[in-house]
Amino acid sequence: MLDLGKNLSDAFQYAQKLFSDLGRLLILVILSIIPILNFIMLGYAAKVASETPESNSPPPLTNFASLFVEGLKVVVVGVIYMIIPFVLIGPSIIGFVSIPMLPETPGIFVGGISLIALLAGLVLAILASILLYMGIMNMIKKNSFGKAFAFGEILEIIKNVGWGMYILWIIALVIIVSIVGLISAIPIVGWLISLIISPAVSVFIFRSAALVYSAGRSIPTNGGTNAVPPPPAPPATQ
Repeated sequence: MLDLGKNLSDAFQYAQKLFSDLGRLLILVILSIIPILNFIMLGYAAKVASETPESNSPPPLTNFASLFVEGLKVVVVGVIYMIIPFVLIGPSIIGFVSIPMLPETPGIFVGGISLIALLAGLVLAILASILLYMGIMNMIKKNSFGKAFAFGEILEIIKNVGWGMYILWIIALVIIVSIVGLISAIPIVGWLISLIISPAVSVFIFRSAALVYSAGRSIPTNGGTNAVPPPPAPPATQ
């Protein structure tokens, strides 16, 4: 059973420990602002998830090549999840832009089709975002890229957590990330504060998501393997 308060508190305390090693934090901050190399930052967050809940402190920053590959896998999974929504949303926006240049009747038709495509794309984007968290966790935990798309397993994990609690967790993450985003709007120093805490935010999210995954996996499922009691001993022969 997912305890949302305990989950967020654990993830916050864990992310705080990132500041205990300022050298590691500085390297992560620098990596997070360099295109392509910022995959290493994502890979580090993925390593945090892979060690959760067994470890209680952030891992050392080593093996950059491996971290880069893991971060790249996270990015690729995110892109694949969002391909269909983008395919629908992109052309719909182009359709809306082209309406003023069309005659009235074709314009109404194009507008209607664009609206339907936009709504469908937004709905699919929301659904993809909901599944994406546990898809990435499933890939990381089972060390298999294909497991990011094992939707049966992913849905079972969310079901075990509870759809209501899972959606509430996502909303909590959105609120927290939005608050962090507002920090960057603070005059003069906001961008610097946001830059410094960005690795901790990533670690917080992946730690929290891994704890949700762990809660969903800790409940036996119908497909799980249960121990079968040994057969009774044969009766003693005289």
